[in-house]
Amino acid sequence: MSQAEPGQSVARPAPSRVRPQLGAADLAQHLWRAKWLMLLVFLPLFALGLFAALILPERYTATARLLVSPETAAQAELELLRSPVVLSAALDKVTLAKAFPSIAAGCAGDDCKRAGAEALGAVLTTQIAPGGRAIRLGLTHPDPVIAAELLNALTRAYLDYRPAILGEEPALGFGAQRERFEREVADAEAAIRTYLADNGLTALEAERETLRRLYEAANLQLIAATSRQAQLEAELASYRRKLGAIQPDQTLYEEDSSRERLQELYIQREELRARLAPTAPALRDLDDRIARIEGLLSNQEQTAGTVRRGPDPLYQEVQAAIARLEAEVQAAARQQAELHAQIASLEARDQQMRELAPGLGELHRRRDAAAEAALTYARRAADARARSDLAREGAGDVRLLERAYVPLRGHSLRIPAAIAAFLLAGLAALAVGMMYAFSQRGFVTPRSLERTVGVPVLASVRHH
Repeated sequence: MSQAEPGQSVARPAPSRVRPQLGAADLAQHLWRAKWLMLLVFLPLFALGLFAALILPERYTATARLLVSPETAAQAELELLRSPVVLSAALDKVTLAKAFPSIAAGCAGDDCKRAGAEALGAVLTTQIAPGGRAIRLGLTHPDPVIAAELLNALTRAYLDYRPAILGEEPALGFGAQRERFEREVADAEAAIRTYLADNGLTALEAERETLRRLYEAANLQLIAATSRQAQLEAELASYRRKLGAIQPDQTLYEEDSSRERLQELYIQREELRARLAPTAPALRDLDDRIARIEGLLSNQEQTAGTVRRGPDPLYQEVQAAIARLEAEVQAAARQQAELHAQIASLEARDQQMRELAPGLGELHRRRDAAAEAALTYARRAADARARSDLAREGAGDVRLLERAYVPLRGHSLRIPAAIAAFLLAGLAALAVGMMYAFSQRGFVTPRSLERTVGVPVLASVRHH
């Protein structure tokens, strides 16, 4: 730094506005200097907080316990316990004006119920005991009697509402579903009857079974008729061959006396031989007559007398048999034609039933499905009613283990509120002190100057 000439003024640099860098000691020094300001902020705030804490009312907590079965989900029971329906039912038992008079005075209508349920839910505490077999309930209220009364009303409303929501209402819902499916069953039955009537049926399966039996019987009859016709045709051919070998007429009797006369002559000759000599003229004359007759008979091819002829009975019998067999063959042919027509009709009917079977099967499946669903919902409704009865009788999944009694000792938030007021007032005073410390521009300690300008301080002089 150059020395100034005698008689000349020394040029001074303009001071720069540099913010001091403060350390812990510097902050402590500034805070100590601002102690009265901090006290001025701390004391009013602490006094106000302490006053607010002292006027806080004393509150009482009533407790109760519920016992749940191992199969019951305790968390689901808590949700049911905190439902707005249960809270509103509890307030209806105690009345909102008695439980929360400030809310009742400032609302009307449904808003009161909603606000009261929210307020009751805010003061209700629930906790699941270790093991999940019990639920602990707590309800806090400035009036110990109302606290116990509200909690008992809440547990009673819960125990009343639980069977209704888990038992009767599901049972009613199941019953409604059962009735709906029963109506579907009735509609399906009506549709089946209409379907059968439109197609000329009474019962498809029974008629198909009857049709099958008729078809089998017709086939058996056709086989028998075919065999019978073949047998008749064979007999007819045999009789026709036999008829060709039989004459239609036969000789009934013949009128011829030559042989009888010849026999008489034989007898006379024997008588004459016994009486006459062989050369007697009468005996010779008789021999000549016998010889002539024998010669005549030996030369004749046919009987000389009258011959009567008539129809042969065997021929007529064969003809009658042929006529009978022809009639039977024609009857067998007609029977086969009728059986063929009957079988064709049965096959057409069977094809029609086969075409109708899918639609009818779909209707039957709809009816069976609706019947099964109706039966299922009937069983569920019965189970739900049984659970409802058990819950109503106190033997259900949840039972009241300990009802709420009027609490004898209350608790208050005065001490925590006073501590909170002290801490808040202290934080406000400290904030004011810090603001004072960081707003100062001077250097309260040599270390602050060294830290700010980066030059060591050799000595310091206390300024008075």
